Amino acid sequence: MLAELQGREPRWRYFQARGGPMFFWTVERYDADAGHEHAGRYVSGAYEPVGPGARSGRAGSFRLAPDSLSAHALRRDAKARALRLLRA
Repeated sequence: MLAELQGREPRWRYFQARGGPMFFWTVERYDADAGHEHAGRYVSGAYEPVGPGARSGRAGSFRLAPDSLSAHALRRDAKARALRLLRA
């Protein structure tokens, strides 16, 4: 039922610095008819390591970094932002 409301999750790719955060971008748009705040757009953001091993580079779990999501009209803009976050 929830999947019907939000639509299918778009495919995504990511860059990751050795054991650090994962900087991702979607390679498909979110469904335009889904009740999602980023409907019809590409998204980029960051997942940060949490839990045991997070500081040593061997994290087993990640969480979405606060205020890291950004919506883009073009896929290349989403990928470029993920790369900028990686290099920062």
